[in-house]
Amino acid sequence: MLAGATPQLAAHVVGGHRQSSARSHRARSTAQSSASARSPGSSAGSSSDNATATACPHGAAAPQPQPAVQAPVRKEAVSVEVAEEKKSPDDPYIETPRCTTCNECTQINDRMFAYNENKQAYVANPDAGSYAQLVEAAESCQVSIIHPGKPRNPAEPGLAELQARAEAFA
Repeated sequence: MLAGATPQLAAHVVGGHRQSSARSHRARSTAQSSASARSPGSSAGSSSDNATATACPHGAAAPQPQPAVQAPVRKEAVSVEVAEEKKSPDDPYIETPRCTTCNECTQINDRMFAYNENKQAYVANPDAGSYAQLVEAAESCQVSIIHPGKPRNPAEPGLAELQARAEAFA
């Protein structure tokens, strides 16, 4: 033992490597418990297990190591194209994954446009507003991801002009 060192801090040389006495104690205790768990006539185990199964020099029982618990791995590779429903070109939609959360569309009509759990916009209710609001939102979108589709109300005023403006976002 080193001069002035406590038995807990003293180091042992084991197999050419320095290990603290607590680590050496744990290694020997683990080897002992695994050796005693085998049946007496069993040939399972290697000679290195038997070589390390020695009595603890301090006479104290080491805590048994807990088995490693591995969290289940979730394999949910979802592509954006698969996750989104197939949309009709006549229906209004937003390329939600590309949304920058600028609030332009929700300021125009917060019942028509809403944010998902990732703070990205989607068309919540296309009937909650006018075609003019859809076109205005498409024009004000900073990343041009709003597609107004076709008008739902054929009697909406100024429809011909709105459809011409919407062509750029088809």
